[in-house]
Amino acid sequence: MLSLTALALLGLRLVAAQNGTSSASATDIADVEANFQGAQLVPELLPTFSPEGTLDLTFGGQAVSIGQNLTQDAVASYPSITVSPASGASGIDTTSTYTLMMVDANPVGTDESTTAQTRHWLVNSVTLEGSAPYSVNYTGSTAITNYAGPGPAAGSGSHRYVVLLYSQPSSFAAPANLSTANTPLGTFFLEEYVNSTGLGAVVAANYFQVENGVATTSVPATSTVNTATLSAASVSGTGASASGSGASGSASKSGSATSGAAASSTSKAAAGMQASTNGLGWGVVVGAVGVVGCLFGAGLGL
Repeated sequence: MLSLTALALLGLRLVAAQNGTSSASATDIADVEANFQGAQLVPELLPTFSPEGTLDLTFGGQAVSIGQNLTQDAVASYPSITVSPASGASGIDTTSTYTLMMVDANPVGTDESTTAQTRHWLVNSVTLEGSAPYSVNYTGSTAITNYAGPGPAAGSGSHRYVVLLYSQPSSFAAPANLSTANTPLGTFFLEEYVNSTGLGAVVAANYFQVENGVATTSVPATSTVNTATLSAASVSGTGASASGSGASGSASKSGSATSGAAASSTSKAAAGMQASTNGLGWGVVVGAVGVVGCLFGAGLGL
């Protein structure tokens, strides 16, 4: 059964969706950060991670929640991507240039500094278009490695596939071995690539999991996100919620390549705390039941 604080947070999101909010809220950002830490992607894969928005994935018309377990068939073709900036974000707009990539983060517990990541997708010089939530514009970009669907070894466990949008400054310089379009899937060290090419920060990211068969080896489990705790912090104005997702796995490499460099836009009604929610009266926070009643009354029109 949902806790009162979790219900209160859900009420906030319903109100935000009803008001047509198109920017990512502090809750949304904290959700991504907490899930990346819980999946041991930060700091193991990404030394630092302060996203300025959310990145949403849609495979074959099916929206993907962060950390979701998917089948190989479901992710065989490249996803549609939308990016929702946080209110006041300076790093996500339609005038900047970005590098988009997807990497296999290897099994939980792997030393990412000594075990190379598999590069499943790498596109330099993409831009964003439309109004928030923005869609990715591939016109004028260079698809170094076309999207290659995950193909984890049978019995090797659940693999974490991370989709990253990096700021790409004018000083960016692609390395010689990854400067030509249609370079096949391969391995590299993500942190080394980022540092050597002069890429900027990750402005938005997401990840999903794929497993082939049943794991035949024992693998460490990730710590799940305490949704109730984060929900309570969000309602009191000091934090945000995150949906827990476990990631486990053992060694992963390879994937069957599929072509594709463009993705169509999808719609997203991002949750946010707008003026209408402020009007609900935060004074009732001390009474969780009162919060739930007010939020659901406003969000559902009861």
